[in-house]
Amino acid sequence: MNACRLSTGTANQRLFLGYRIISRCYFHLPVLLLYFWTAEIGMYRIIFLLALYGLTSTFSGSITSRLLRYYSPRQTVMLGEFIKALGIGLVLWSTRQSEVSLPLLVLSQLLGGVGFTLALTTDAALLRQLTAGNQQQFMQIQTASQSGMFIATLVAGSLGSVLFDYNPQWPFIAAILMSVIAAGFVLPIVAPKEVSSAEPSAALPTLMIRADQRFWMLFYAVSRAFTLAPFIGFIPFYFIMINVDPLLFGAVLSCFTLSSWLAIRIAGGVITRYGVATLLAATSLFMTVSLGLFASGEWLSDQGIDYFFSSLLALVMLGFGSGTIRPVTLANLDLSANTAAERMQIFSLMERDFSLANAFLLANGAWLLITKSFTDLMLTFCVLYIIVSGISALFYVKHSTRNAHSSI
Repeated sequence: MNACRLSTGTANQRLFLGYRIISRCYFHLPVLLLYFWTAEIGMYRIIFLLALYGLTSTFSGSITSRLLRYYSPRQTVMLGEFIKALGIGLVLWSTRQSEVSLPLLVLSQLLGGVGFTLALTTDAALLRQLTAGNQQQFMQIQTASQSGMFIATLVAGSLGSVLFDYNPQWPFIAAILMSVIAAGFVLPIVAPKEVSSAEPSAALPTLMIRADQRFWMLFYAVSRAFTLAPFIGFIPFYFIMINVDPLLFGAVLSCFTLSSWLAIRIAGGVITRYGVATLLAATSLFMTVSLGLFASGEWLSDQGIDYFFSSLLALVMLGFGSGTIRPVTLANLDLSANTAAERMQIFSLMERDFSLANAFLLANGAWLLITKSFTDLMLTFCVLYIIVSGISALFYVKHSTRNAHSSI
């Protein structure tokens, strides 16, 4: 019986890599807003559901830590995948008839957010268990899985739109199957048992955050919100309005992912050769131009530039800006005086603040979209982002000048 189980380190690592790649096959995500739109539940409800998923994903981290007291990381990852599948299944069940069940849709987003958090936050713990504290091996597997996860997300998003064109429910069924298959990859993994400590874990000390750290934490949260709130909630709606073929819908939105990935790949080289200030300026420029292009779509159309081409260029630039936000933040966020536990707390707070900022922009953006227009929405976002960029530039110059004087 034991011989049938894959217990070697190499087999475990291959199973883990397979899990990470398959679990990122989000066939349904690029067409989720389109699916809700065809269900005719209204834009306010759509935005509410999208924001609820994001908030649940952020604030359900405590559930993971509690489950890990009783279950292994392998079991917790599998549970997360099954809960994800259940949430996606509820989306289909709640829209199976002409009468849409909003309570079930709410439950589906709650389950989806919890399942996503359980799987995503625990797979790193499982990998640490598999590598038995070997940091070099841990980072090698982390790096090896990045490209596979990116390709999986990109291909699944494009195929999701093709499946949607044949049957709107097929991308969701495919995503459910991928979650079940992903859990199947985790099942045979044999992780070494960890020696549990009899001593109770010490309470975390009160985290003291410096002013410069707080600023860059907020920069990360707000900047990411200005990329993902439009991408999640409003740009798909815009492509629906300009009659993008559903067959191309996922492929078009995947341009954002591709551009973001390319930005991440070149960010380190840009910082090394030209300095972090250059990348910060490029991030602000690309983001501002992107939002401005979306706001100017109607005017550009009057000048003979098709809506589709201007919005596609804007989407690529928005993806680039999204990809450079984390490298810029980490290059400026000085954590050298913080312990490993404090760093994890800071990163957790950054994600929490991002989720709150994202929900705020989604809620207010939905009001602008319904009461005004998409042009007014993007113009407002563009002006607000210019203000954020200006404040960031002033702080960066002030902080750089202070550091230069202190080093003299």
